[in-house]
Amino acid sequence: MSEADEPIHALLADLSQLPADGTLVDLGCGAGPTLTAVSRRHPRARLVGLDRSAAALSTARTRLTRHGRGVQLVQADLRRSLPLAGGCADAVVSYNVLECLTDPAELVREAVRLLKAEGTLVLAHVDFDSIMVAGPPADLDRRVCHAFTDDRQPWMDHANGRIGRALPGLVGAAGLTLQRTETLTTASTVLTGHPERRLADMRRALLGSAARGTTTVTAAEVTDWHAGVQAAARDGRFFFSETVVVAVGR
Repeated sequence: MSEADEPIHALLADLSQLPADGTLVDLGCGAGPTLTAVSRRHPRARLVGLDRSAAALSTARTRLTRHGRGVQLVQADLRRSLPLAGGCADAVVSYNVLECLTDPAELVREAVRLLKAEGTLVLAHVDFDSIMVAGPPADLDRRVCHAFTDDRQPWMDHANGRIGRALPGLVGAAGLTLQRTETLTTASTVLTGHPERRLADMRRALLGSAARGTTTVTAAEVTDWHAGVQAAARDGRFFFSETVVVAVGR
């Protein structure tokens, strides 16, 4: 399963409650997996994506080439006022962005500014402290998973790996009615697809942080942990799960 086909993106498209010909803004759209899911359901919708990565936006543009209506992809710094007019959107979505911001509430306020009077805000984030792995020794696994939850990569202003559980409160603090809260748990006993990508990303991120001296685990510990993951996958002991929290406000 590719990133674009992961269930979270279809769920975000459904929860946006987007009118057939409405406008949806994706804050931190990355390479466009959520916008692609929205396009599949709403071919007449206007799609707007903001992200600071020109390379990611280029991939999103390619993915959305066949979308039936307007697509606007904008390179933007989400720490600043958004370059869009107030009241321009029927729905605003944001996935796995807020943990990186020093002031996530400010981006939520900007998202609310973009909404029409009856618009919908959908915030979603992996709560990284929810990650469970079976395979490596338990004490080592706890240390590595907690280190990843707290890890701040060089491109991040801030790191809050527990931001998922804070989303309902952020919606309420922004003056919206919290319409619903959902969780989506990915679980697998095989090391392929999303689990393989996530655990490889954990390994890469923590090895970099260990080299910079900015984490609580050593490179050798990270390497041993990942070897334990792979060994468990080979002999049938592997398990992985993580939970995304979704908060919908109107």
